[in-house]
Amino acid sequence: MPLSFIKPNEILAPYIDRYWLFDNTESTVSFASQIPPGVGVDLFLHYSEPFMLENNAKLPQSHIIFSGQTSTQILSLNNVHFIAIRFKAAALKNFTNVPLHELLEIHATVENIWGVSGKNLVARIKSINERNEAIEQLEIFLEEKLKTHKKDTLVWNDIVQKLYRHYDSVTIDALAKKMNITNRHFRRKFTEETGFAPKHFQQLARFHSTIKPLLLKKDKRYLSAALNNGYFDQTHFIKEFRHFMNCTPSQFLQDKNFMSHFYYPSIIR
Repeated sequence: MPLSFIKPNEILAPYIDRYWLFDNTESTVSFASQIPPGVGVDLFLHYSEPFMLENNAKLPQSHIIFSGQTSTQILSLNNVHFIAIRFKAAALKNFTNVPLHELLEIHATVENIWGVSGKNLVARIKSINERNEAIEQLEIFLEEKLKTHKKDTLVWNDIVQKLYRHYDSVTIDALAKKMNITNRHFRRKFTEETGFAPKHFQQLARFHSTIKPLLLKKDKRYLSAALNNGYFDQTHFIKEFRHFMNCTPSQFLQDKNFMSHFYYPSIIR
């Protein structure tokens, strides 16, 4: 598969998981994916045709995918060439003054997020053929935006990561008490920071923790993974899976989705 990953520089690494590139202009491999809802943001800059959605709507040349409620179905395409930026949970807020909750579900463009400077970035990136030069230009742009918009929220960044990684053992009550604030204040502030209510954030974290290993290992046997991640029983997991993915686990965990999905192993610089 014509897929590659690049790790961000040290300044951006706390906020960006990776740049990932897909180059299939020779139409040898189709690209299709059903993207689960998630807490992070993927920003795409397309060199060729942008994604087509299940309702045959065509996305803009530059756009984000940021959904917390349901999956995004991308139709099969043969001429695919893009650079994507994968922002960590709640990290995009450090690069823009647009609140994260306003970006949910709308496939906002780079211009929506950054105005004229975003529009100019897209034009500049599309004029560059060398991927390393394109990444260099992206990092210059992102570092400038980080200087302008970085939020002084180190404590909340830690809270977000802790709740994502330890959704099964860390309680909202304990986190609110540790910060010496009420539960109501914690819920309101957490939603401002991430775009999600904390309970829904935990629900998404558990869902990803369950299905990511299955997809990476190409494993169709989901029940033990679901039980190990805190689902009461098979019915509980199927109900939540259907809510997020509009299908059952057995329908989704098939070879076609093992070949093309949005979960990737950690990369080393």
